[in-house]
Amino acid sequence: MEIIAEITPSLNKAKLVKRLEAVRRYVEKVDIPEAPGGKPTAHSLAVGVLAKQLGLEPIVHIRLVDLNKTAFKSLLGGAHILDIRYVVVLQGDPPAEGKPVGEITTEEAVAAAKSMGLKTGALLSLRRDYAKRLEIGADFYLALHFTEPKQLQGLPPVVYPYILVKTGRNASILEKLGQTAVTPGEALGLIHQLQEAAPGIVLSAPGDHHALLQLLEKLRS
Repeated sequence: MEIIAEITPSLNKAKLVKRLEAVRRYVEKVDIPEAPGGKPTAHSLAVGVLAKQLGLEPIVHIRLVDLNKTAFKSLLGGAHILDIRYVVVLQGDPPAEGKPVGEITTEEAVAAAKSMGLKTGALLSLRRDYAKRLEIGADFYLALHFTEPKQLQGLPPVVYPYILVKTGRNASILEKLGQTAVTPGEALGLIHQLQEAAPGIVLSAPGDHHALLQLLEKLRS
């Protein structure tokens, strides 16, 4: 089972490089959100380039709520010429600055990205009726609100659960995000249970990179 580490964008290049170098010991791919919580920061494509320079395979998120069709397709073109192979298209949280555009549906975005030869992912909420989302033709799905392996029963083998890790340092961040999270011990247990149930997982500890590294080290050992 593949372990993918999530790296949150930052305007601090030195910090980003340090974090990417640290996870490189444990994973081959990194998941890079764009403007988490709707707050502007370094674009995920730029962080993806840093990851590639360090020998990592980036999975780059692109928020649709901020874009018209021209801007979106220009970003896809950027991913193409930068040799970024994996993108995840999502609507995203409302922007903290400016007005939402909302011109592109997820279905349209998936089709456009795939037409450019990109491996294209979409988000899947395990709290909702997700049957229609599985029909949009994405190459893979990142599943939110994952708590137990039985949630994956009957799903195609292209669903990668997010495992969000809650610690004393990031509990307030996760509460604002409204995402399902587990303790580090629970995360390790879930990952071991998923060995035969999922192609991989995305491991995330927003606001607590040290906790992410500790978990990756335990998984390797």
